[in-house]
Amino acid sequence: MKLLNNLIIKIIPFLPKFLVKIVASPYIAGITDKEMLKEVKNLNDKGYKVAIDILGEHVKTEREAEEVTKRYISIYKEISKRNLSSNVSLKLTHIGLDLGLDQVKKNLSLLVQAAKKNNNFLRLDMENIPYTSKTIRLYKEMFEEYEQIGIVIQAYLLRSYNDIKKLSNEKFNVRICKGIYAEDQELVFNNYNDIQKNFIRLVKEALNRGAYVGIATHDEFIIDNIYSWITKNNVSKNQYEFQVLHGVPMGKKLKMLMNEGNTVRIYLPYGDNWYDYSVRRLRENPKMAGYIIRNIFLSIFRIK
Repeated sequence: MKLLNNLIIKIIPFLPKFLVKIVASPYIAGITDKEMLKEVKNLNDKGYKVAIDILGEHVKTEREAEEVTKRYISIYKEISKRNLSSNVSLKLTHIGLDLGLDQVKKNLSLLVQAAKKNNNFLRLDMENIPYTSKTIRLYKEMFEEYEQIGIVIQAYLLRSYNDIKKLSNEKFNVRICKGIYAEDQELVFNNYNDIQKNFIRLVKEALNRGAYVGIATHDEFIIDNIYSWITKNNVSKNQYEFQVLHGVPMGKKLKMLMNEGNTVRIYLPYGDNWYDYSVRRLRENPKMAGYIIRNIFLSIFRIK
């Protein structure tokens, strides 16, 4: 099955775009803001909170960075206007980090102001290693302007435990995820079990230091292990939430968590860059191949 999964992942980039769109549609909340906002409302009605992400990264011009910034500002306004339970999660290279610190700081400051004006939260996604220290630096600077801002720490990085120890306190808000980027092998855990162990270690360390933690994983072993520890240690449900990617079939587990009073947030990517994102996600996660096979056959059946 593993060989078949990997074969399908290699084939995905060569499939027609329309077919990739059908296959990836469960994981993408549409192309337009209107489509995305409709899905946010749908998820809220089911009891989920949401983190909105406009797909894209590494913009090439100041104009592109400013357009993305304005779009996020508009989203904050719509969230307030529609009384939605959602915040924003963005990549700093999408608002100009590659163009220099002055450019990204200008746009990021505008977004922090928008979050503050709308009494909302802003999450800075973590990208690959060349951006890790810069992202943490910008987080610290923006935190001085507004405390409702958070960051992401990736469990596969060897440096992450020290980052958690340095950053964690009662005002620290962190999403902990495994990490998806191809990195220098000397800087990461290369064994899957080691990544699982480090993920659990990071969550426990952050919670023990009083941080608010977004436990972002589809790995039920990690979820069960952490939830058992949280229950045993009487960790307040106001100190953590579970986060999953839109479209990944975990309905029973998520409903169980919510039925026990836990917050579950759906990470909701959308936008014009759906194709590159879809191909990358499918290639980076061969376990999705089983879902892909099913969706391909369903889509072919519908087309006929």
